[in-house]
Amino acid sequence: MSGPLAGLRVVEVGVAMAGPYCAMTLGDFGAEVVKIERVGAGDDSRSWPPHFFGAMGYYYGSANRNKRSVAIDLKTPEGAGVARRLIKGADVLVDNYRIGALARAGLDWEGLQAANPRLIYCAISGFGATGPRAEEPANDLFMQAYAGGMSITGEEGGGPVKMGMSVADIGAGMLATIGVMMAVEARHRTGRGQRVDTSLLEGQMSMLAHFVTRYFASGEVPGPSGSGALTSPTYRAYRAADDWIVISAFNQRMWRGLCAALERPEWVDDPRFADAALRVANRLQLIDLIGAAVATRRVAEWEMLLRSNEVPCCPINRIDRVVAEEQVAARGMVAEIDLPGLGAMRMAGLPVKLSETPAAIGLPPPRLGQHTAEVMRDAGYADEEINALARRGAIGLDEGWRDGDQPSRTG
Repeated sequence: MSGPLAGLRVVEVGVAMAGPYCAMTLGDFGAEVVKIERVGAGDDSRSWPPHFFGAMGYYYGSANRNKRSVAIDLKTPEGAGVARRLIKGADVLVDNYRIGALARAGLDWEGLQAANPRLIYCAISGFGATGPRAEEPANDLFMQAYAGGMSITGEEGGGPVKMGMSVADIGAGMLATIGVMMAVEARHRTGRGQRVDTSLLEGQMSMLAHFVTRYFASGEVPGPSGSGALTSPTYRAYRAADDWIVISAFNQRMWRGLCAALERPEWVDDPRFADAALRVANRLQLIDLIGAAVATRRVAEWEMLLRSNEVPCCPINRIDRVVAEEQVAARGMVAEIDLPGLGAMRMAGLPVKLSETPAAIGLPPPRLGQHTAEVMRDAGYADEEINALARRGAIGLDEGWRDGDQPSRTG
């Protein structure tokens, strides 16, 4: 691959979403990514249903393109030795196991850095590497609850609601990617790697942004605001005659446009609604008034009226509608990958476009251990050593291999 990260060698020891998403992003932009997985089982998400063609979990497929899979038993000294050798030749290690798990396999930061001073070790955990809960496990649902996101999601007066997307996992994965790239840039100047430490907790806290600031400024604890925002009755979803539509009028010019579209020009100067502060103070009353007006027409009609008055609006698309949108196609945000021997898999495309060194999808999500022999050869292992380690269970070779066979040159 020839992306901006071409030549960057990454070893991932990751499961589920946060670590794999980070490593996949690096791979999308040209890094060579080797994914270390457990012999016989692999990444936990391989087994999570449903599966493409009965063979590859949807979840696994979504976060593991542009990688080569190496199956290693890190609980054996020989397996840990193979991993250590691969990491010694890498630029970046991405790990989202529980804090201390790799150290127990002899793959601690201090030892790895001593062997490879240029190594960037990116650790993604539930709570971060320090603090009283550092070694506790956490996942997306847990952290949406713990970090407060679920307390501001849902309808007012209703129960807590999980955000549909895996915002804690993917948020941590994105921040980890940023951290890795900052460490790579620093290494250009210093010649040395460093430890990058982030977590699901820190990702969620950073996303709370103005909610945290608002709490400290006012002392008021934010709660759920349904489809909108507590600070604006003109920034939310409303039910039209046939479906739901979002209206996002967030300044005074758009407020005037909204009043025109709703055929309520008198609201512009109404002393209850004349400015943003008054609209917040009379929020519930205005929501009822706007709701009653919106209910009289269909979504398509409101789109025409609101857009003609320069008011941002949008129907609430389901996934089937989103992937069929012309704009989504124009931006290449649905990609198709061939799974050898299985068929085509479609997935979300590449979200960042670079004019000179674009990202690309070069490898489909791999079979478990598909590249064990290939990667180990690159690291200097002879075929006899590879087969011996496989017989002892320290590594796993691709399905269909038999004891005593010479590893295939294609992996």
